[in-house]
Amino acid sequence: MKTVNTVPEILSTFPDSHFDKQRWRDYAGAIHPELPKLCEEDTAKYEFEKDVLPVIETVLGEPERIRHLGSRFERVVAELQERLPVLFDKECEVTVVLYLGLCNAAGWVTFLGGKKVVLLGVEKVLELNWDSEEKLKALLYHEIGHIWHEIYGNLEFPAHTQSRQSMLQLWQEGIAMVCEQILSKDERYYYQDENGWLAWCQEQEPMIKEEYGRRLEQEESTQDFFGDWCDFCGYSDVGYYLGCRFVRWMMKENDLREIAAMGAAELLEKYTRFAGKELPA
Repeated sequence: MKTVNTVPEILSTFPDSHFDKQRWRDYAGAIHPELPKLCEEDTAKYEFEKDVLPVIETVLGEPERIRHLGSRFERVVAELQERLPVLFDKECEVTVVLYLGLCNAAGWVTFLGGKKVVLLGVEKVLELNWDSEEKLKALLYHEIGHIWHEIYGNLEFPAHTQSRQSMLQLWQEGIAMVCEQILSKDERYYYQDENGWLAWCQEQEPMIKEEYGRRLEQEESTQDFFGDWCDFCGYSDVGYYLGCRFVRWMMKENDLREIAAMGAAELLEKYTRFAGKELPA
């Protein structure tokens, strides 16, 4: 795993809070020639002056936070380098880049020049207040979990129906959460655990399982289970808990690599058992 920390370049390119897109293109192009176009195409659906620029300029007005984030990034990636062999039995060929994006994502697994990269967007990390060492570690470990899934299994399967799409997301995020726990050396670790989140999920697990299963059967959306901008019964990211519990349950019978290579039909059948709805013999 290689790492690139561009905090010094961010601070020298934008010495005040004023953002200039051409200067940003020069800065991003120095990281990789394909990066400016990649970021601009990704955010083309947003109104730049209204949705993107205010976030970037707010962050650029906090140079000390940016500087501290760079220092924490160095500590987090150094620790991750030591822990990678727990998950990977070969070199993890990925480059992790801490950079100033255009509000693309806090964490983004993509390709530059045909090589896999994890892009950590300074502006989104700071906007979301994910700049503590613990939050930054969780973000990076989770993205590394998706990379592990792609290397050792099949990250995608055809999802032409709502139920298959819901299962795909539950499975992907569940595996990434388990990888995150393995890297953290703590099977009870959930970065979302604030304000009683984990206790509520544990207490309501039967209801959560049942409701997700009902939506799978009825081909209903499960978007409210995922993403910090959504909530299920007043709690966000409940799908990450459920996915992790589902994968841990499957690990009683299957190796994690076997689970990472499963298809939709097998996963849907296993979820029926997991949710307590055993099919009659």
